[in-house]
Amino acid sequence: MEEASTYRGGGTTGGKLGCAFAAIVGLPLFGLAFIYASMGQCAPGADCIAGWKMIAVAGLLAGVFGVAARAAINAFIRFRH
Repeated sequence: MEEASTYRGGGTTGGKLGCAFAAIVGLPLFGLAFIYASMGQCAPGADCIAGWKMIAVAGLLAGVFGVAARAAINAFIRFRH
């Protein structure tokens, strides 16, 4: 007779939902940054941000949002129990 496994599939609820929230925020940001980067060069004499910098900022924002959501969800779950 085999014993029941206690394996729960790895990862916390906050980690899984944080990743989902990062994707929900990140995909539109990456899309907008890609469109902005592909529209061409800035006007002469105007200050502008290069396309790769916009994509890097979108990735950074998505990552920060995902980590913050993960921490908030895990803290909420620990607080409730």
